[in-house]
Parts: sequence; structure tokens; C-alpha cells
Amino acid sequence: MSRSLENMTALVTGASSGIGRATASVLARSKARVVLIGRRQSVLEKLAMECGSLASAYPCDMTDDAQLEELAKKIQADFARIDALIHSSGIIKLGRTETAPVADFDAQYVTNVRGPYILTQLLLRSLRAASGQIVFVNSSITRASKTDGRGTYAATQQAMRSIANALRDEVNEAGVRVTTIFPGTTATQRQVDLHEISGKRYDPDRMLQPEDVAEAVLFALTIGRTAEITDLYLRPMLKPLD
Repeated sequence: MSRSLENMTALVTGASSGIGRATASVLARSKARVVLIGRRQSVLEKLAMECGSLASAYPCDMTDDAQLEELAKKIQADFARIDALIHSSGIIKLGRTETAPVADFDAQYVTNVRGPYILTQLLLRSLRAASGQIVFVNSSITRASKTDGRGTYAATQQAMRSIANALRDEVNEAGVRVTTIFPGTTATQRQVDLHEISGKRYDPDRMLQPEDVAEAVLFALTIGRTAEITDLYLRPMLKPLD
């Protein structure tokens, strides 16, 4: 199995940090043309320099419909084909049903569900033409037994899981593959913040690393074309310490 993505164009959302940044770096090392999508232009431009001459920065706020439409137009004008779309952007807001602000639910919905849905829709014709691939980086919370205080976030992740499953049924016959990756706790700034809120000790060595998830994305993209990875779950080898 070749792990080279030479001559392929791959778009990565949430490329400014965490899993998205690691994914962009891994794909660039695999010789893909990497399109870096995120809100922070200066961070994206620095990452593009690190990734090499085949990487380019496209700043965009995934919650802004007009920016998404403009982004899709630019990408389709700048690249002859689009081979892969990797969604790794997202936010989490904590709060129990009784007291959580509805605005927090809305913010998560527009970022975690609506934005990725719109961008996928805008680029789907190009992905069909290339018999491309779509990867959603989701969360293992979709099968968690306890989601107290994380219900609205879990709801957005379940929504994206359903969208991915329906999309797969719609595009497989066109040669388009759809994969959802469900990482467990991953050592990112999000986890630093969540551990601080909960008062738990942050131990990144007992978590997945962003590069672990990035390697899973690469695996899904490079598996033989007679196969499709539908759902890929990752979890840390070690249990967190109390």
C-alpha cells in the first residue's frame, strides 16, 4: 500500500492548531498539495511555510456563509481538482441542560455541523469529479455512556455522524469515499482548557497525540480503492490517572 499522496490536493479545515495542524503536516510530508483552512491567517501562513511549497493558506471563518462560498470559489479556481476534504475544525461548550445558554448550543451547531455541511455541499461536485474522499474528524463521545454537562456538544457530533453516513450512501456509487474518525482524549489545547475547568490533572502522555489522529487520516486516504473505512475509533493506550 502506497502512502504517497503525490499529485493529490487535500483541504484541511481547522488547520491552525491541534489535530488539523498535525494532519496538514502529515499530508504535506506525503507529498500532497495541502490547502490550509482556518481563521488565523498569520498562523496558517507560518504553517504553510513549514509544510513546503505545495502548501497554501486560505483563511476562512467556518461560521460565515459568505466566506465559505467565497472560499469554495477560490479553491475551485486555483486548483484543477480536489481529491480530499478533511474536516477537523470544531468547538466544545460545557453546560448542563438546565442552565447552559442556548447561545452556546447555537455556536457549537454552526461551527461543528452547519459549517462543515455547507463546505462539503459546495465542493461535492468537484470531489465527485475526482472520485475523491471526505474525512470527518468526529469524537468518541458519540458512544460515551456518560455525557453529563456535554450534551449539546455530543448532539452536534451525533449530527455529523448521521450526515456522514447519509452522504456515504449518496456518493459511493460516484467513487467517493466517506470516513469518520472518532478519537478519544487527545493532547490538544482544548484538553488543556477542559482539564483546567474540571480541576483534573493534565497528563498528555496518557492521551492520544494529534499526530496519531493525523496518521489515521492518512491511512484512510491511502487504503486500496477497493475498500472504504467507514468508522475508525482511536483511544489512548493508557487510562487517565485520577
